[in-house]
Parts: sequence; structure tokens; C-alpha cells
Amino acid sequence: MRLCLALFLLVCSFTSVAELAKPKGPVILTVRGLISESNSGEDADFDLTMLQSLPQYTITTLHPWTESRRNYKGPRLSDLLKAVGARSEQLTLVALNDYQVDVDFEELTTFKPILAWSENDRVMKVRDKGPLWLMFPIDDHPELLQISYNDFMVWQLRSIIVK
Repeated sequence: MRLCLALFLLVCSFTSVAELAKPKGPVILTVRGLISESNSGEDADFDLTMLQSLPQYTITTLHPWTESRRNYKGPRLSDLLKAVGARSEQLTLVALNDYQVDVDFEELTTFKPILAWSENDRVMKVRDKGPLWLMFPIDDHPELLQISYNDFMVWQLRSIIVK
């Protein structure tokens, strides 16, 4: 019995998610709702450095809001959701101007969207649609040019609500 308990505790220690650090800089993203990891009450706040500490990906794409291809860099939305222990695929994305859109993340996972914080190797500012822009690899998936998918490309993203 003791051996079983010891093995159970050992397995649990390896499967637990690392505790979220607290942001040291300005908070640029808050994740709330059905999450198991938080660092600010029931919310998970992220500054730019915290987002940059997640695995980074680059998308080079043309989209309806620019005239030429641009490079976007940031963590995958799936990695962020894993870091906060999201317990649902249903999300509401909220922009600085209070624009909101509901997303079934399972529908989007094949596209591997990123939370872009950089455009053409420059940190995006609010006037550049930053600090975060949910970006999709449109060049690789032309079906993303449909209006419904354009609605999910929220710029000036400030919070994600996991429902």
C-alpha cells in the first residue's frame, strides 16, 4: 500500500503544471475563466517577457489589413492555453476597444494561430495593432480569408476568457 501511495505521489509531481510567475512589467494580456493556473487572484496576467518565455513561432503572411507580406512572431495560442490550464475550448477574445468575439478553439487548432507581439522584427505598439494580434498563417490556408475567420484575428488583444 505504501509503495502504491509513493508511486502515485511521484507521478503527480511529474504531471503538475509549473506555477505561473508574476509579471514584472506592464500586463498586456489577462486570461480568466475556466483556468487552473493563475498569478493574480483568479486571473493569469502576462507581461511581454512572460509571453516571450513561451516557445516562439513565426508566421509570414499576407492578410486583408496590409499590402505586403509581414513576419509575425509570438507564442501559439495553444501553448498559452496549456500554460494556464484552460479547461475548455470555448473562448471569448476581447480587444482594447472592447470588441469581442467568441471562438471555438478546437475549430482553429489546425491553423496554429499565434499571439503576435512582433511584426517585421519590431515589438508592436497599440498604434500598430499591438501589443498582441491573434495571427493566422493565411498564406498556408486560403480558407482563412473567409469573413468569419477574419473576425477571429483580433488586434490589440487584451484578454481571453475561457468559458
